[in-house]
Amino acid sequence: MKTRERAKALSSVTEFSFEDLIGLVNKEFGNPNSLDEFVEYGDIFVKAKPVSPILHILAGNTPEAAIQSLTRGLLIGAYNQVKLPKQGIKDFDNFIKNLPSELISLVETTSNRKVADDWINSASAVIAFGSDETLMQIAETIHPSQIFIPHNHKISLAVIDSDENLDAAQLAAIDIYSHDQRGCLSPHDIYVCPKIKPRSFASRLANELNLLNKKKPPEKRTTEESAAIDHLRRSYEFRACNDTSVQIWKSENNLDWTVVYEDEIQFAQSPLGQFVFVKPLPKDLTKAISIIGESISTIALHPFKLERAESLILAGGNRVCPLGTSQKPSTYWHHDGYQSLAPLVRWVNAG
Repeated sequence: MKTRERAKALSSVTEFSFEDLIGLVNKEFGNPNSLDEFVEYGDIFVKAKPVSPILHILAGNTPEAAIQSLTRGLLIGAYNQVKLPKQGIKDFDNFIKNLPSELISLVETTSNRKVADDWINSASAVIAFGSDETLMQIAETIHPSQIFIPHNHKISLAVIDSDENLDAAQLAAIDIYSHDQRGCLSPHDIYVCPKIKPRSFASRLANELNLLNKKKPPEKRTTEESAAIDHLRRSYEFRACNDTSVQIWKSENNLDWTVVYEDEIQFAQSPLGQFVFVKPLPKDLTKAISIIGESISTIALHPFKLERAESLILAGGNRVCPLGTSQKPSTYWHHDGYQSLAPLVRWVNAG
């Protein structure tokens, strides 16, 4: 299959359009035909050859990241080996089943650790998702000739500078509700300009989360996830009874969602499961979030302004996006700062 044929096939089973997939190839390689034939490059001709096989070591928290990773490998025409978590990834499995036969032939999956260990030794590139500890263990097995692209644990937040249309709470709720706040892109904390009255915003956010969860409650969580949410909830309930600088809103008779407002501006890490903190936006945000500076992924901004994004990126992270789109990155985004396709090819030259 040629690049355009692969892009067309992938666009039929993913949220990516044919135009965006071809556009991504063009942006990263300079020519949409670079994978299929020699193209002009200065006074010579060049062609991109996919490294192969590519091993994708996946985590189970966000199926979209898994689908995106494999989509990129298939788009460039590489052979892809996929290590799935023991429990599998339902949406990813459905994605595989819907692929045309020409692309299915480029995919091999396993949940067997021993098989995956063997694959690591023969892979030309390894793309891995997981905790810092897991990725450090994988890194120790990587040879100098192999390409290693790690996606470790990251944390996201939101900043609300103004809310003239009173839509920020609804947009923030979408970011928190999506995928039950799992993954690295959903905000843990929302920093709200004091002029908007952050405590009132927290109340509106709680109402929006309540509406979303009534329509469709979250899927069953693990015992460990529920215990972490319950423990932190109880802690803040106790504080709220004795400290007026803290207030909590929560779903009734379940752990579906939790909103905590506190005057303390220091970043607080969420146990996830739609547990979010609302805090006043300080003059020095960089200082308030310094403890996670190296781990920031996304800052959701409302209203989105490019000039404001320029200043926020100095606080950390590699993506500033409009509030409400945290969990829906562009086809063209650089996941953890990496180009999507360019690291996965080698160039041959002629002339």
